[in-house]
Amino acid sequence: MMASSPMLRPRIAKGKNKKGEYDYNSPKKSNHRGGNNNNNSNNNNSNNSRNHQRNGNSNNHHRSKSNGNGSVSDHSLDSSSAAPPALSMRKKNSKRPWFSSSSSFSKTNNNSNGRSYHNANTNAATTRTSPSGVQYRSATSTARALEELKRKKLEAQEKRRAVFILGALFVVAVGVHFAGGSWTALLGIGGAGAGGGSDASGLRGSRDKVYGDTKDLGYGGERSGAASGGGASGSSGSNAAAADEYEYKIPPPVEKEYDAEHEFLLPLKHFADVSDTNRPSDTSYFFHVPRAGGATVKAVIGKCLKLVQSSEVGVRDGHGSDPQLSVLDVFESKYVNVDTTTIPGIQRAVDLGLAESALADVVVSSYLHESAALFDLKHQGRAFIVLRDPIERATSMYWHRIKEVGDLDTSVTIEDYAQGNGIENNWMCRFLTNRMTGELTKDDLEQAKTILKEKFLVGFLDDLEESMYRVMKYNGWEFSEDETEQMQEEDCIRDLASEEGGSNKGDYEYEIPKRGSQAHALISWQTQFDAKLVTYAKDLFISQTKEWGTKERKKMLKKEKKKKAGGR
Repeated sequence: MMASSPMLRPRIAKGKNKKGEYDYNSPKKSNHRGGNNNNNSNNNNSNNSRNHQRNGNSNNHHRSKSNGNGSVSDHSLDSSSAAPPALSMRKKNSKRPWFSSSSSFSKTNNNSNGRSYHNANTNAATTRTSPSGVQYRSATSTARALEELKRKKLEAQEKRRAVFILGALFVVAVGVHFAGGSWTALLGIGGAGAGGGSDASGLRGSRDKVYGDTKDLGYGGERSGAASGGGASGSSGSNAAAADEYEYKIPPPVEKEYDAEHEFLLPLKHFADVSDTNRPSDTSYFFHVPRAGGATVKAVIGKCLKLVQSSEVGVRDGHGSDPQLSVLDVFESKYVNVDTTTIPGIQRAVDLGLAESALADVVVSSYLHESAALFDLKHQGRAFIVLRDPIERATSMYWHRIKEVGDLDTSVTIEDYAQGNGIENNWMCRFLTNRMTGELTKDDLEQAKTILKEKFLVGFLDDLEESMYRVMKYNGWEFSEDETEQMQEEDCIRDLASEEGGSNKGDYEYEIPKRGSQAHALISWQTQFDAKLVTYAKDLFISQTKEWGTKERKKMLKKEKKKKAGGR
């Protein structure tokens, strides 16, 4: 009987040698520390896992403690498909970012108060485990995390941008609201009319289409008559009554009082100051300086703007004896049937109640102090003037009398004329101050300057287009609402204001005396106060730009100031 041979055991690889071959004699332990593949197996001495070979079969049995009653469960592993166990590449206490930081175990108590250990890691979508048990995050999960961070950052930026845009739009809306003159509507403080129930929308405002500004006129209700020209005849009484029934949205005008130093302004008290609010009951007054563009200004008023004037034209064809006021169509323009260019004609206009009738948009006259009788406290005049260089004006007057009027003999030279043979002596200062005789003094000049500053919007013949736009704004006149008609009106003003199309330009040519000539010296002596007044008026014209100038002129003035400031 053959002796029983000892049980053969398969050689178990303990690791790899330096050549990379499996070493069956190495004492190296085969206990593996894998991330989420840890199984806590135990025997009688320790909790480390063991592999046993039983009865020469090829089945490896894994023994693990599953409960607390001492039962042992064997889990068979097919060694035919199992690869030799690989050694863990993770060294002790090694820290690498792609390794799992800790093993994930969870403890559960079963009915027999035993312990079982199982894998608690559920991040199968974001982790991957190597054959050796090393766990690391996949590249796709990292990319998704970065994309999520980027998306949140973009959302935060978009929110901040949206908040900034909304804030900017709010600021712009408030600025436009205030620029439109809606302070009272914004603050909820309506106009304080007589009935106490009117609001800010009841204020009559005229929007100037050239300048884009709004100026409250202060009354509720439109002014009747005048510009339309319809139904003007025989309506003096009704128009006067309508003017008296205006409800003041601002305090009514009061009589002006002057101290002893400014008593010379008392005769002109019913001419509104330049700083006064334009009221519908006011009437524009053109103080016509002879040979200073008066005919051109009247053509602009009548032909271009279609406004009603009172001048010498209205009394033609016997209308100077009409018993009542009416509006006439003459040469494509409208005129009231009174002549305010003469003193008798002014008195007739006063008797017929020209200002109260509100038929005339513009009163034209060269008699300032006599015209003051046309107006009263409730129907004031708003005066404007167009000036010209005194040397040029005197020369034009000389040739006008020679060529057109004919009251000056052709044998009279301009030097003779300047020596006192028909020349006007400081016409503007005398007619402004009403000093028609005697020698003028510096006090008269200062009074003329004050009257010009307080009572007149100033314009110049050599800057007539700008001047007429200022006159429109000063009086609240507007272009037509129809775009085609508005373009025609603008072209009409531009053509008349140009040197070639000006109504004052005669069919004859003449030369202005040159500086240093005898004629220039004589005329300068006769107009010395007017020359100083015109120099003052130029500064006044610049100062009035802020209030009445066009946008283009305001920009030009700012550039000039910056240029002067930079040159210092």
